[in-house]
This record gives sequence, structure tokens and C-alpha cells, in this order.
Amino acid sequence: MSRVALVAVVLVLAAPAAAQARPQLLSARLAACQTGPSAADRSASFTASMPAVAGTRRMAVRFDLLQRTPPGHAFVHVTVPGLGVWQRSLPGKPGFVFTQHVQALAAPAAYRAIVRFRWYGRRGRLLRTAIRETRICREPELRPNLRAGRLTVTPATLPGAVTYRLAVRNEGRSAAGPFDVVLTVGQTPQPAQRLGGLDPGGRETVSFIAARCAPGSTLRFVLDAGAEVDEFAEADDVVDLPCPLAR
Repeated sequence: MSRVALVAVVLVLAAPAAAQARPQLLSARLAACQTGPSAADRSASFTASMPAVAGTRRMAVRFDLLQRTPPGHAFVHVTVPGLGVWQRSLPGKPGFVFTQHVQALAAPAAYRAIVRFRWYGRRGRLLRTAIRETRICREPELRPNLRAGRLTVTPATLPGAVTYRLAVRNEGRSAAGPFDVVLTVGQTPQPAQRLGGLDPGGRETVSFIAARCAPGSTLRFVLDAGAEVDEFAEADDVVDLPCPLAR
């Protein structure tokens, strides 16, 4: 139940490179798309390439980042420092190539760039404009996600006590490290039970021997009580279940 808040986009690096030879095609492309379980692992690089046209003195490109996050279906503009500004070539070049690198992308999400092109002639006269879209960089959610499963209660050997068994599974795409589970019966928290971690899709059962719950009362389980696992959904780590005992 990690309490670290990840930012969708925190850094933009620009890596310009004036083309030595004339680019054959006007293009905007997704040059790289890196995925990973943490924001530091997730990035995208977009490259624009443009040839000079007759009378060109300088060329310019501008990148704008679009983001789509579930459950939405539309891409929306994302304001990022370093994007949304015009990058200009040196005078008299036969072509211009420019790459923008965006880091710390959110997940799950999808990203693409809108690239605008301009050609300038003598005295800064605008000769031509164009616009292109890149392919999509998809960032799947790769972090683990702990979920409570079935609860069973059986008699225990201690008088007035029962054994509570709760199935815990990892519905994420990466492994969860060791974590604690805490049960509260009535107003009394029980000693934490330690699980050694769960692989993606893995399932384990945690057991507590504790006092019988009163019919109609609520049992509270807290998964990852020490906030050791960086999960993509944490609201479901606190689970309230009705006491299954009839008397």
C-alpha cells in the first residue's frame, strides 16, 4: 500500500540534430517507447524530420504531447515543460531533424505527439506549414495489485477461538515483495501475519487464530499494512467483511 505519488510527466529532454543530408520525407514518428513498473522506467521519444523546400532559409518544428487515460477514449493535450515551443534549424540547412524525449509517463495510459512544421524564407517570411501525428506509445500498468479473496472460518483448538483464513492474490503484472496482513476482530487488531511475496497471478492464504466474531459484526483485513508494496490500486487494500458466523 505505497504512499508514493507518481507524476504523469516530470521531465522533458530535447536532443536536436541538424540533418547533414536532406531528409527524403516529411515525417513525425515514435522513435522509442519504454515501459516499466515505475514512472522512472517509462518514457517516449518522438522524432520530426523535414526537408527544405525551394526558398527555405530556416525550418522549425513544434511538439505537443497528447495523453489518453482510462476510462477515457479521447486524447487530450498535456502541458509539459520544454514542449509546445518552436525549435528552429540553423540557416541554410538542407533538412532538419529534431527529437523530443519525455520521461516519467503515467500508466496505464497512451501517448502520441502532434508535430507542426514551418518553413521560412528571406526576412522570416512563412513559406509553408504542415502537421503530422506520431504512432501511439502505450504504457500498460505493470505494478502489482493485491486483492482479498475468499474468507473461510473454521473451529480452533483454543476455547472461544476460530481460525480465519483469507485468500490473497496479486492481480498485477509484476511481483509483489513481502508484506503484512492485519486482521481486526471487533476493536482488537491481531498480530500481523507476514507473506513472503506474490508472483503475478499468485495466490496465498493467510491464517489468524483469534476470538470468534459476533454475528452481524464486521471483520477488517488490511493488506500490506506496512505500505511496503508499490501497487497501482490501493483503495482495495482495506477490506471489511461481514462475520460469517451464525452464532
